[in-house]
Amino acid sequence: MRWGYVIFALGFSVCLVGAFIMVAGESVFGESHTGIATVVGIVGIGLIGTSGAIIAGERARSLKQRN
Repeated sequence: MRWGYVIFALGFSVCLVGAFIMVAGESVFGESHTGIATVVGIVGIGLIGTSGAIIAGERARSLKQRN
């Protein structure tokens, strides 16, 4: 299974959750919801970046086996 794409989808979903918290988080977290939303968004961006490195590593490994 291609775990890089799974991590990418997870990171994208986490970013969407962060955006939702930023827009409508006041009813759930109270007035100080922007800090939580920012941290969630940064975690999602980190997961997306990690998935890019994993996908690049998988491609390099598959090209190395062919040669």
